[in-house]
Amino acid sequence: MKLYTVRHGQTIFNQLDKVQGWADTPLTAQGEHDGKAAGERLQNVRFDAALSSDTSRAMHTAEFILAENQFDTPELKVTADWREYFFGSFEGGGNHEMWGAVGDALGLPTDNPSEIGQHVDMTTIMDTIYQLDPQHLGENAAAFWRRIDQSLATLQQHYPANANLLLVTHGQLIGNLAQHYGKLQTASRPKNGAVAVFDLDEHGQLHVANFNDVTTVF
Repeated sequence: MKLYTVRHGQTIFNQLDKVQGWADTPLTAQGEHDGKAAGERLQNVRFDAALSSDTSRAMHTAEFILAENQFDTPELKVTADWREYFFGSFEGGGNHEMWGAVGDALGLPTDNPSEIGQHVDMTTIMDTIYQLDPQHLGENAAAFWRRIDQSLATLQQHYPANANLLLVTHGQLIGNLAQHYGKLQTASRPKNGAVAVFDLDEHGQLHVANFNDVTTVF
């Protein structure tokens, strides 16, 4: 099974550099362009199914992508399975504040998530965010991995092994797929509108074919 996984287009919170997981803000004009551009690069792929997370930013990006496709496209299926990681009470706050607190907690003098990711794995990062959240509203690593394990299993249960799937979801989630499941240790959060292609084999193993790709015409 081939997963053409796309990060949603730019949103208002992206533009304002705010934490955005389960919180949702609309696409900007640039975000609409991100979706159309991804669609143009994927227009020659015949999709057997199309899924997005249940955030408006993912749904609308998926609609822009499907509108560009050269084939009869499947009806978009919207599901909470593929929501972004839930940042708890950090949602809507500044990225620099949250990631700075994470860096401090891990003894790293940076508020850049990509730099933090060079030193510690995503399990440690997610558990640190959860512990720093005074209300513990978000997901710890175990809860997140359990959700994604089930989401991948659901794909295998519902779609044939040779299916091409469009999956429009979120930046940290796609980075987590590549790093944790695909063993691409250099993976970090992809750009808005970037395509990552994963091969999901019959044993449930995920293999990275493309990552953070904003140029390839597929």
